[in-house]
Amino acid sequence: MYVELQYGLDVKCIKRSKIVPGLYGVVSKKEVDLHEKIYTYFYSSKHSETLNEELRYKNFLYGRSVINKFLNDRVLYEDKNLIIAFEGVYFNKKSILTSNEIANKYKKNSINFIKDIKGEFSGFIYDKQLDKLFLYNDHLSTKPIYYYKDNDYFIFASEFKVITKLLQGLAIEKVLDYDGVYSMLTFGYMLGELTFEKQTKKLDYATILEIDSELEITKHKYFRYEKKENFNLTKKEIIENIDKLLVSSIDRCWKKDKEYGYSHLSFLSGGLDSRVNVLLAKQLGYTNTLTMTFSQSGSSDEKIAQEISNKEGFKHIFYSLNNGKFLEANLEKYIEANDGLVNLTGSAAGYAFLSTINFKHFGALHTGQIGDLLFGSYVKKSFDVSSGIMSNQKELLKKISSFVEFRKKYNDNSEIFGYEQRVINGALNGDRTVSHYVDMVSPFYDRELIEFCLTIPDKYKKDEAIYLDWFNKKHKKVSQYKWESAGIKPRYSKIVNIAKIIKRYKNAILRRIGFNINDMNPFDIWMRQNKKILKTLDKYFEDNINNIDDLQLKEQLSDMYKRKIEFSHYGRNNKYLVVTLLLALNLHFGKTK
Repeated sequence: MYVELQYGLDVKCIKRSKIVPGLYGVVSKKEVDLHEKIYTYFYSSKHSETLNEELRYKNFLYGRSVINKFLNDRVLYEDKNLIIAFEGVYFNKKSILTSNEIANKYKKNSINFIKDIKGEFSGFIYDKQLDKLFLYNDHLSTKPIYYYKDNDYFIFASEFKVITKLLQGLAIEKVLDYDGVYSMLTFGYMLGELTFEKQTKKLDYATILEIDSELEITKHKYFRYEKKENFNLTKKEIIENIDKLLVSSIDRCWKKDKEYGYSHLSFLSGGLDSRVNVLLAKQLGYTNTLTMTFSQSGSSDEKIAQEISNKEGFKHIFYSLNNGKFLEANLEKYIEANDGLVNLTGSAAGYAFLSTINFKHFGALHTGQIGDLLFGSYVKKSFDVSSGIMSNQKELLKKISSFVEFRKKYNDNSEIFGYEQRVINGALNGDRTVSHYVDMVSPFYDRELIEFCLTIPDKYKKDEAIYLDWFNKKHKKVSQYKWESAGIKPRYSKIVNIAKIIKRYKNAILRRIGFNINDMNPFDIWMRQNKKILKTLDKYFEDNINNIDDLQLKEQLSDMYKRKIEFSHYGRNNKYLVVTLLLALNLHFGKTK
C-alpha cells in the first residue's frame, strides 16, 4: 500500500495527537506553594493519551507527564526505601517490571548499575535512608534532563521550559546566558551543558548527579567517548564484529514492539541507515511494518523509499513537504516542542508530519539515526570546530566565554565532536519534537557498537567504506537500491565516492542558478518560490525584536537578520536562527533584559 499525504487530504490512519514524555522534581528547603500541578507546564500535558502524576515525599515534590505506552518499561514507583523513576525503553531487562529490576540492582550495586543498562532513558532514584537524590541518563542523552540549583531549591525536568516556568512561579530571577545566545546564532544549537538561563544546565550524557540533603551536588561520569584505533584489527574481523553487534541491536529494538503486541513503524528515505534497519529487521522476521517518508515530492528520497517499500512488501506513507507550507505560520509550536534549543528548521518538517499520525497501534518509531557517524562520515584529515557553524557569523564565536577551551578540545577531533555536540545537542535535540508522539529508537545508538566503531582505524572508515564493505559482504540486498547521496547503487566504494562528488558539484551549480535541486528539504527553493514564508519570518522578526532590551544584542540580531539571502544556505539560516532565538527568549523569559 502506498499513500501520499498532501495538505488537506483526509486519510483514516491520520489523527492529530500530542503526547509528551517527561519527569520532574523539586527538592526544597522552603515550602513549595504553586497554584497548579507542575506537569501542566509540560507541552500538551492535557492530552488524553498522556499519563500525568504528581506526588510528594517530605521536601521532595516529583512527578511525570509521559507517553501512555511501554508502561512496564517507564515507571514511577515508591516503597518504604526508594522512589524510582525511569523514562524511556529498557532493552536488556530481565524482569517484567522495570521498577523491580532497578530496585534489586540498586540494592546490590548502588547507583553504579546504571552503566549496564541498554536502552534510551533518563530517570531518578530517591534513597530515603540516605536522604539523597540520584539523577541519571543514557550515553546519548536521548531523554534529556535539565536542572537548576540555588541555596534553597534543586529543580530538574525533562523540558527546559518547565524549569523556567517554575522559576517564574517561585519568584526566582532568571538570568540570560549570553553563551547560549551566541551558541544558537552560530552553531544553531547549545554547546555542552548550556541553556538560555545561566543557572540552568543540561545534564551531560552518561552522567549520574548526586544531590544530598544540603543540596550539594556531586557528578559521576560512567562513560566517555574515546577514539582508540586498533590497528591490529583486520577488515574481516571488523566486518564480523559490526555484523554481530548491529544485528543484535536491531533485534533488541524491534523486539520491544513484539513484547507489547504493537505493529512496527519505521522511517525510510533514500539514505543507507534507515534501509539497513528495516531490511535487516525484515530478515530477522519482523514484518507488518509501515514505512514513512516525508520530503519534497519527486526527490530521490521519495522515489527510492517508495521503490524499496514496493519491492520489499512494506506498507508505505509519503508526506509531501511541497512549497514548505509548514513554514507559513505558527512557528511557535516548533519552538515549544523542543524548548527552542535547536534551530527550528531542524525539526519543523518532522513535527509537521508526525503531528498528524495516530500512533495507537504502533510501538516505537524505528530510525537509522546517526548510523553514518559510526561508520566514518565524520572522519576528517583536519577539523576546525568553527567550520561547523550554521551562519556566517564567525565573529560571534569570540563572545562564547568557553570557546577557546572548546576549540582546543575538539579541533582535529571531529568524531568526538560529532558524538558529544552535533548529535547530542543538535540532531537529538531536534528529534525531541518526535518524542512528543512516540519513542524513537535506533540500533545505531547501542553503546557497545559505538565503542567498537571508535576502535576501527580511519583508513577503513574514510568515506564510509567499511559500511559498504560490511553490507555488501553480509547483506547484499542493501545495495540493490540506489543511494540518494550518490545517485547510484552503493556497491563499490571508489565508484560511489566519485558519484557523490559529481552529484555534490551538480547540486551546488543548480542551487547557485536558482533551480530546484534534488533535495529532501530544499529550504532555499521554498523561500524563493513561496513568498508567504519570508513574510512570516519578517513578521515574527518585527513583532519580537523590540522585546530585546540589550541594545548591542538587538543591533547584532537586526544586522544578522537583514543580510541578503543569496544562493547560499547562510542567508536563510541567519533568518531562521534569529527568529528561533527571539521566540525561544519569549518562551523562557518574556521580555528579555
